[in-house]
Amino acid sequence: MSLTNLDFIVIVAYLLGMALIGLYFAQRQTSRDEYFLGGRRTHWLLAGGSILATLLSSISYLSLPGEMIRYGFGFFAGVLSVPLVVPLMNSTLLPALKRLPITSVYEYLERRFDGQVRTLTGSIFLVRTLLWMGLIIYTASFAMVEVTGWNVYTTILVIGVITTFYTSAGGLQTVIWTDNLQLLILFGGAVAIPVYIGLTIGQGPMEWWSSFSQAGRGEIAAFSWDPMVRITLFGALMSQFFWNVCTQGSDQVAVQRLLSTPSLKEAQRSLWVYAAANVVLLFFLAICGLALFAYYAHESGLPMQAFQEQIAPEADKLMPRFIVQVLPSGVSGLLVAALLAAAMSSLSSGINSISSVISSDFLNRQSGEGESLWFDRFSGIAAGLAGVAMACLITLAMQTSDWNLVELTGRVNHIFVGPIGVLFFAGILIRRAGKSAGLAGFLGGTAISLYICFGKEWFGLEESVSFLWVVPASFVGGLLISLLVSLMGQPPPEEKVRGLTYPISSSSGGGD
Repeated sequence: MSLTNLDFIVIVAYLLGMALIGLYFAQRQTSRDEYFLGGRRTHWLLAGGSILATLLSSISYLSLPGEMIRYGFGFFAGVLSVPLVVPLMNSTLLPALKRLPITSVYEYLERRFDGQVRTLTGSIFLVRTLLWMGLIIYTASFAMVEVTGWNVYTTILVIGVITTFYTSAGGLQTVIWTDNLQLLILFGGAVAIPVYIGLTIGQGPMEWWSSFSQAGRGEIAAFSWDPMVRITLFGALMSQFFWNVCTQGSDQVAVQRLLSTPSLKEAQRSLWVYAAANVVLLFFLAICGLALFAYYAHESGLPMQAFQEQIAPEADKLMPRFIVQVLPSGVSGLLVAALLAAAMSSLSSGINSISSVISSDFLNRQSGEGESLWFDRFSGIAAGLAGVAMACLITLAMQTSDWNLVELTGRVNHIFVGPIGVLFFAGILIRRAGKSAGLAGFLGGTAISLYICFGKEWFGLEESVSFLWVVPASFVGGLLISLLVSLMGQPPPEEKVRGLTYPISSSSGGGD
């Protein structure tokens, strides 16, 4: 079975709808503040939904069911730590960011340290986000090729060009509204697949889990002193916790939504929306993996051991394959649109955030100049095209790698997540930390990241350290280095810490 004309009509209608939303909001763009921050009036519910749609890219949407099928539920257990991130963020870094009239989160680092630190982190953000965008476009194209048979490079171009068009036209308001519409599609897809499988094979979650457990997928080590163990419960919890702490506090893609809300309280509510929706959606994606495993085990008729050996190399492809080969016409089109939605929501956010960082952190133009929006739009177009080029390079590189999508992201895209988080949390939590202490922590954290990511390839380790430790180890190690260096040096001047370190006094602003 393949996609029908009805499916293609649904997909084309979805793509046209995204473009029309961009054109609608393009008429409202009158200033840089409007273009990059939606006039700082984004509703907290929309902001929270946009953060989740952005961070839960096609990489996660496709790879997490595949991870469940191939390795079990261990990685999913980490989502239980996500709600613990919100109180930490809401009481420490977020009040400091919301009291400042900033467009880019890296402006905080200039106020706390100096302009060179801001430029450094802005530059790394640009490179890392382009890589992330390339991974997103590659993953979505990988899925589309699997379900349509299209040429992979043509698919990359179509996804990249359409998303670049509506994002550069309509600014952040377009991104936030399309993100939330796409999030609804993602939820629908994650629910529809297990429901359809249950009705088709006459089994429910309890039977699925039984066969899953018989295959040995229901077990997970709680803890191990061996850092080479791929997944443990403790490692998954630490990975998710520190990744969310660093991302919500130091990644422009996520923080831009929080800055676009009208007050501190609204931003804090947005984080709670993100955390709650994240737990629910990842739960359904785990159920998707469980259901797909049960369905293909049922269809194969093979002994469990033979089935596992057959299915493991194909795990990342099963979800898109099921959508096209099994689901009814029309429904297949909607769920292919869901795969596109997962990619396009993240890609649009990356494009807009890159444009805002170029404008705020490198050009430093004055806000409110209508004519400057033409350059802002041009930089967004350039970012989108660069993401397309990066996706083509990743496509070539993946032909020689045996990493699955979860591990590819964990090793390649998370190198600087912890080190940049160190700069922000050293600034907010360590009052004595000056520029030297911050940079020492950043460099130390980067060295730790590289050792974990490429210890086998670059440093001669017999096997790789688990990718789960990339962010936790680099963040904690880097922050300890910053603390030690700060104790040996002179504290920074008062103007570098007033209102910028924890606790933030109520008189410092932040709004209700």
